[in-house]
Amino acid sequence: MEAHICEQLKLSDICSEFSISRSSLQSLFHSEKDCGVIDYFNQMKIQRAKDIIREGTMNFTEIAYYLSYSSLPYFSRQFKAALGMSPSEYSSSVKGITDALKGNRKDT
Repeated sequence: MEAHICEQLKLSDICSEFSISRSSLQSLFHSEKDCGVIDYFNQMKIQRAKDIIREGTMNFTEIAYYLSYSSLPYFSRQFKAALGMSPSEYSSSVKGITDALKGNRKDT
């Protein structure tokens, strides 16, 4: 799944790749990860988006496109649903923490 993080992945694709039934795959994920396959994949995408935001190498539109979200508003809704804050709020909070840490380093 990590190798396909920049794609839209379907459950049927995963089942075909690993020659496993849909119900077996879902059961495996629910028992091991406590969520469904696609939910887990979406969590991976949000984590990757967080990493990219922290790196500061792409804007939100580029991140949405890179991770194969159908639109920036859809990406923003998914991000907010997962984290309780928008991508811009997350970016601001990360920048605030980074600035505070840099300030503390100057004092020492």
